[in-house]
Amino acid sequence: METYYLNFTSDPTALDVAARENAVSDQSIHQLSDLVKKIALKDKIAESREFAGDVEGSLYAGLQRGNAGLKDRGVKKAPFVVLIGANMPSILAEISFVTNPKDAEQLQQPEYRERVAESLYKGIARYEGGLSGARVATERAAVGR
Repeated sequence: METYYLNFTSDPTALDVAARENAVSDQSIHQLSDLVKKIALKDKIAESREFAGDVEGSLYAGLQRGNAGLKDRGVKKAPFVVLIGANMPSILAEISFVTNPKDAEQLQQPEYRERVAESLYKGIARYEGGLSGARVATERAAVGR
């Protein structure tokens, strides 16, 4: 599993994943200028990175039990077309690979899909809880330095 937020990257693996995802998107590549503008303005990048971290941590914690060999591939940045235009923090979570027989088998199990949904929910709730909590105060203090 890995979680992405919108930004430029030079990581070839992240670029490959974004290229595959963007190729099947119904959004136009002509929106690239919007992508460049949003990234250049750093619009919601810090918030999205934090959101991605909360979701990635929750997904890994919720799915590692009984899932030997699960790899936490971390939080990454990449230029995903699907994340363009969001007016709020946005992420893309890659949870399983349907081309992997083990992953495909797990995804057919309702219990596993429930664990995925619950883990996603917990990550979102953790992020939302931090919006009004100490994390925001800490960030504001850091910006003031």
